[in-house]
Amino acid sequence: MANKHMDAELECVSSSTGKSDGLGPLTGGMVFGISLGMARRLMLPKSVQEGKIVVLEELGALGLQFDTATGRNGRFWVDSENTKTVLAVGRAIQQTDEKGLGVEDQKKLVRRIIKDLS
Repeated sequence: MANKHMDAELECVSSSTGKSDGLGPLTGGMVFGISLGMARRLMLPKSVQEGKIVVLEELGALGLQFDTATGRNGRFWVDSENTKTVLAVGRAIQQTDEKGLGVEDQKKLVRRIIKDLS
């Protein structure tokens, strides 16, 4: 009997309705592992986030273009036309998570990332 390999399929659905609501399957990009706590924080509305996560907004404000999706299972998906951007965004979230970076340290991290990319 042959061993069958199944590719994982990612699908983005609204947490409130359980339906795709125009989001649908995620294609391309890369998936990064993050803690379940960070995943929960990323899924909260910005207005109620404790220990604000500003790294994504900061990266976007400095001109990086990317899409993200966060899973409750600790998976963080990033896509961009630029592979370096995908890696930079994924690593920025992982570092913010692993080091427990506050707002100011996230801003410093973003400045360092942008400098490395230019």
